[in-house]
Amino acid sequence: MKKMFFALVAMVMMTMSANAQSIDNNSKLTFDRLASYLELRVNQIEPVKTAMAQFESSMQAYYQLQNTSKGGEAWEKIQARHKATMKNVLDKKQYDKYIAMLDLTVKNTADRMMDQQQLASK
Repeated sequence: MKKMFFALVAMVMMTMSANAQSIDNNSKLTFDRLASYLELRVNQIEPVKTAMAQFESSMQAYYQLQNTSKGGEAWEKIQARHKATMKNVLDKKQYDKYIAMLDLTVKNTADRMMDQQQLASK
């Protein structure tokens, strides 16, 4: 479970560093894909953008705490707050799709990191 949390942090950090080179284009494309996948209504776009920005900011702060005793608690609070925010903004169908996507992203990132660790250890 802890590996999955660290995988999510790594995924967010990789995304942020990749976006740093062309923030406007990549972020807009990524958000447009998310909005399309979730079938966001016009009145949901700004609240979801805000929630995603807050989540990214929280993940940056978490990255600083991950190796401390407060790291696990911080992750739980970040995740719960983000999910609660998204649940308030999205309808049930959208929320279920978002959670499934988030869980799959975490799983895939954890798998990719474990594969990289195995290759590095050989």
